[in-house]
Amino acid sequence: MRFFRELLDSLISIEFMLLLTVLFAFSIGFATFIENDFGSETAWAVVYGARWFEILWILLAVNLVGNIVKYKMWKPRKIPAFIFHVSFLVIFLGAALTRYAGYEGVMHIREGSSSNEIISSDAFLYIKADDGESSVEREKKVLLSVLAKSIVNRFEESIDINGKKLTVRYVDYYPFAEKKIVQAEDGKPLISAVFMTDQQPVSKILEYGDVFRSGKLIFSFGNPVQQDGYVYIYLKNQKFYIRSDKDIEYFEMKTQKTGKIPSQKDTVLETGRMYSVGGLNFVIRDVVASGKVDITPKKDSNLKVSGNKSALIVEVEYDGIKKTVKLLGGGMRANIVGEPVKLKIKDINIELRWGAKLIKLPFEIYLKDFVVEKYPGSMQPSSYESDVIVKDPVNKKEFEYKIYMNHTLEYGGYKFFQSSYDPDEKGTILSVNHDPGKIPTYIGYTLLALGLFLNLLNPYSRFGKLARLKVDKIVTGLLLLFITGYAVAEENPRNMPLEKIIQEVKKINKEHADRFGTLITQSFDGRLEPVDTLSIEVMNKISKRRSFFGLDHNQIVLGMLVLPRYWQMIPVIKVSHPAVKKILGIPMEDKYFPFYKAFDDEGNYKLYEAVELARRKKPAQRNQFDKEVLKIDERLNIMYMVFTGELFRIFPLKGDPNHTWYSPKSAVEKFPKEEAEKVRLFLVGYFASVEKGIKDGDWSLADKVLEKIREYQKINGAEIYPSETKIKLEILYNKLNIFERLIFVYLFAGFTLLGLIFAKLIKPSLNLKMPTVVAVSILVIGFLLHTFNLGLRWYLSGHAPWSNGYESMIYIAWTIVLAGIIFARQSPFAVASTGILAGITLFVAHLSWMDPQITTIVPVLKSYWLTIHVSVITASYGFLGLSALLGLISLVLFIIRNPKKQDEKQRQIEISILEATRINEMSMILGLSLLTVGNFLGGVWANESWGRYWGWDPKETWALVTILVYTAVIHTRLVPYLRSTYLFAVLSVISFFSVLMTYFGVNFYLSGLHSYAAGDPVPIPTWVYWAVGIVFLLIVLAFRNRKIKTI
Repeated sequence: MRFFRELLDSLISIEFMLLLTVLFAFSIGFATFIENDFGSETAWAVVYGARWFEILWILLAVNLVGNIVKYKMWKPRKIPAFIFHVSFLVIFLGAALTRYAGYEGVMHIREGSSSNEIISSDAFLYIKADDGESSVEREKKVLLSVLAKSIVNRFEESIDINGKKLTVRYVDYYPFAEKKIVQAEDGKPLISAVFMTDQQPVSKILEYGDVFRSGKLIFSFGNPVQQDGYVYIYLKNQKFYIRSDKDIEYFEMKTQKTGKIPSQKDTVLETGRMYSVGGLNFVIRDVVASGKVDITPKKDSNLKVSGNKSALIVEVEYDGIKKTVKLLGGGMRANIVGEPVKLKIKDINIELRWGAKLIKLPFEIYLKDFVVEKYPGSMQPSSYESDVIVKDPVNKKEFEYKIYMNHTLEYGGYKFFQSSYDPDEKGTILSVNHDPGKIPTYIGYTLLALGLFLNLLNPYSRFGKLARLKVDKIVTGLLLLFITGYAVAEENPRNMPLEKIIQEVKKINKEHADRFGTLITQSFDGRLEPVDTLSIEVMNKISKRRSFFGLDHNQIVLGMLVLPRYWQMIPVIKVSHPAVKKILGIPMEDKYFPFYKAFDDEGNYKLYEAVELARRKKPAQRNQFDKEVLKIDERLNIMYMVFTGELFRIFPLKGDPNHTWYSPKSAVEKFPKEEAEKVRLFLVGYFASVEKGIKDGDWSLADKVLEKIREYQKINGAEIYPSETKIKLEILYNKLNIFERLIFVYLFAGFTLLGLIFAKLIKPSLNLKMPTVVAVSILVIGFLLHTFNLGLRWYLSGHAPWSNGYESMIYIAWTIVLAGIIFARQSPFAVASTGILAGITLFVAHLSWMDPQITTIVPVLKSYWLTIHVSVITASYGFLGLSALLGLISLVLFIIRNPKKQDEKQRQIEISILEATRINEMSMILGLSLLTVGNFLGGVWANESWGRYWGWDPKETWALVTILVYTAVIHTRLVPYLRSTYLFAVLSVISFFSVLMTYFGVNFYLSGLHSYAAGDPVPIPTWVYWAVGIVFLLIVLAFRNRKIKTI
């Protein structure tokens, strides 16, 4: 009895909870790396879908129940904590129902057709045994791994038939497999061919006597055809011949030669040729006079790409007889229905199949119409929708419904989501979800949000106690002052020296260039924006800077348009890779090169071979040189499009249903004759007036022509032309460039305040009121400007400013400063820390790999759930960042502390450590609460958008890792030997690396924005090593003075 009591005490102890939490976080974090290198199914087989992982979940749930009872959380003072702790149990119940009783799949429907079947996302091994009198069927869900295959994949499934056991056991697994023909003495003539049909390539293996039809053409193997339009292949004297009643053209892939076979002529069949006849193209991959079809591993495939065929090899045993069988199908989320294999052992007929299964619905869906809406003048989808009719003969119901992104169809216990569509836009692909766990999961989410919110308001919670805790104040004057502040060319340019060329391009008048910048242009994603914005985007792309030689972005881009010969000679294109510089023939120390340097004297493109080689590589296989070459190629193309005017889509076509705007050249070519003539006259008049302005300095005529073009835009593009207010505000936004300028403002204010605090610590008698007022005022003004600019970007883009990497970074910087303001009355360290952290965050946002361009958003991002999810979760990063910085400051204070001395200075340092720790813990609780709610709100968005509120995507998984890490840190105070001010400071700093991994690491080192090839070493930036080294040094140096009272 004592043993069981001790075991129970261990199971519900806080120590065991911390161990389980850390183990859980490590497991799912490690699984993301498995997925990155070996694919999603392997991650599921090894971790997410494994039995040991389910046991870990159960142990966590048992521990949670035990601690709820142990700490009597149902008491009135603990009700908020009780609510959010119980919510996890409710979510656990919903997750269990989804995992064991739910399923999902896809439904493909063409226009004018209907379907009542879905293809499951899970893969199953299907076994059927029939002895003629009775049959037995068995179905087993299978997850297969490429790691430790013999251990992870091992299974054995047995069924009884006639009192004897039929056993199917695992032998091997090919993650990528294909059918191939191989030589065999007892075989038959076989052909492996690829036919290029209207829709997509079709691979076929044909036996002697088989026929393949494509349109009106018949492809026959070994079976003579007597009708018009045929291709006949036959075997004679161990050689294969081809004949047709039409001329056959062919293309030799190795030699690049072409030829023709006259009709009715028998010619030896060659592999490696592309034959074309009667509109049918086909390639003969292989032919054998005597062979058989085998399933073999397919090499050079990317493990991270789903939808490929794979093979499961099993051994079938019955009554002492064993046979090995290869099953071709598809694994998890491949949505490939396996090919059945039939065999006979003694008197038992056996059928095996592996892959997705077809699930019949009690109703059908008819696709009436499928529509893809695109952004004006763009091929980028704005939305796509399926106009369907639900037909339910059982319940005698029939109704029409529109399914599109974030607008789902729920019927009969199933939920249908718009997932994708066919390339010809005449068919839809719907994700289908049957989830009995949705309601308890949503109840759990609601309880979680409610409990965490009430917990922050509860005066008896840990957060409430910390807020009321009175620690002797240090530098009180600083806080009071903060509160006070808070209240408130004829010559050929090739023969000209660079200096003279620059003097020529400087003749572009700034006032006129600014007027040119107010013209409206349509971007390639359909957004209407001032040319001023386009000019900035062009300069950001080609140079990573806005000005050269005293010329601003509008002067430069206008100059490129009207003086292209000069600008081709000026070095403005950014280049960094030494190998690229060598190919271009420029000095290694140069950071920019001119356009003309990309071509040799004969006009050949110097980077052609390097660009083509890089393009042929899969993105995951490109090295740094390949990426640099493609970037340079993009910059050259953008510059060329400026030179030719193709980038300036400034002429709207009146009455165009797609609201497409055209470049000058395209408008002249495609507009009706009368409109095209207007455009031509505009161009002739404008270029002549600009030439006059350059020669004699009179730009008045050029200004008038610009006004005429503007009037043309307003009249012909009236339906979508932006308001004058919006145009002026966007130009103001560009001109102010507030976000970039706030970097220095925040860093200056933050470091100044931090310096003043430490100065006051070292010498308490110093009077620092005036510099403190100035620094705090600068920070507050910066925050107000930051807020204004965020709102302005929201208005200009038409969506919340956190839809991409750049926007989320500027929003995080805003929440960081907001966190400092919230805790301003509590600690001066909070204000200083947030200024520094916000400045660093904005600096990172403006690095070269972040794109500040205002863009349209893809359909799936048009959701209010997404807006709430991203705003909450990114706001949490601000509080967790403040927590980490306060932890660092605490470590520095530990280092300068001298416990042996007991003077006023040491007392003030100790008070500062305790005060920083108090705000640190409050900030961590706030950040963790926001992160938890935000992450599960993301689950709601995902479920409403595509039917899966949790799919172990690397991004959401690492967000959960961060939640678990901070949960463990928050609960360390409940373990006596872990309750330490020093340890809390250390953990608050180390924990922030999980936030960095969630935000940056997932995007750039896992299956995010920039995936790396399977098995490639992850390139870790040098600054990471420095950061880890500095943090480790601070931890070690602070360790000797770690003993201090806790709060």
